[in-house]
Amino acid sequence: MTSVKKSRATLIGVVLAFLIPVIGAKLVLDQSWYQGAVTNRGTMLVPPYELGDFANELPAGWRVVLVDQGDCSDACMQGLYAINQLDVALGKETQRVVPVYISAASSQLALDQVPLVTHVENAGLVAHLASLPSQRLMIVDPWGNVVLHYPTFSDEEQMRAEAKNLLSDLRNLLKLSRIG
Repeated sequence: MTSVKKSRATLIGVVLAFLIPVIGAKLVLDQSWYQGAVTNRGTMLVPPYELGDFANELPAGWRVVLVDQGDCSDACMQGLYAINQLDVALGKETQRVVPVYISAASSQLALDQVPLVTHVENAGLVAHLASLPSQRLMIVDPWGNVVLHYPTFSDEEQMRAEAKNLLSDLRNLLKLSRIG
């Protein structure tokens, strides 16, 4: 083999060594053969659900919201208890998060058992949130976007596990966020 042919073969080999991984990665991503890792434990809303002007009705900062459609069952009560305890579990970040209970009408629940939860009575806001799954805990960012939601359970153990998931996601959001 002559030196010219040898240098061409070397050049082609070097070019292919760099191009084959790039072409392979492009093919894998275009064909959706790779699913990226998901770190959130709740159901993420993409795009986030905007509250619009209703966000002004809620306290400022990050909010963990439970919406009552008027039929607060055992699952709803477990959710209320969970967001009340969230305030204690957050530690130093507790000032950045407000647990909120939203109802359409005056609530007949014993809200004195959950003293850290802010009650907001707004039928328009409840109607606006009706397109989201009912009986869910929701994380609302300071800009008024619902970003994650979690199911509520009537079973105390299941609700405690889901509250831990919510707490984990909320800690990550607060750590990464520079707002609120």
